[in-house]
Amino acid sequence: MSEKSFDSEKRGPTRRRFLQLAAASALIPLLNIPSRQAQADTLPPLDESNPTAIGLSYKKTQADAKSIDGYQEGRKCENCALYTPDNQGCRLFPANSVEPEGWCKAWVPKPA
Repeated sequence: MSEKSFDSEKRGPTRRRFLQLAAASALIPLLNIPSRQAQADTLPPLDESNPTAIGLSYKKTQADAKSIDGYQEGRKCENCALYTPDNQGCRLFPANSVEPEGWCKAWVPKPA
């Protein structure tokens, strides 16, 4: 008899491996893995002594920022394009939250 073009031993493990991966993939949505967004909801507040905060002259209140060169009335974290209101985060300080009434030199206007 002639040899088969596909050896059943080679085909078996390939099919078995495919079925194992398919079953494992089907279970992934059932896992309760917290997302980064869920963890970001509880960011610790930014300390004004943080080196990046010092470099950007971050202040928690507008009153504290008035004495800084470049301060302009009305430019605060909550109306900055870098601010994320859902967790009071800032793209410049991804591991911390900032005060909505805070101020820093990196303020960017929100797009109209």
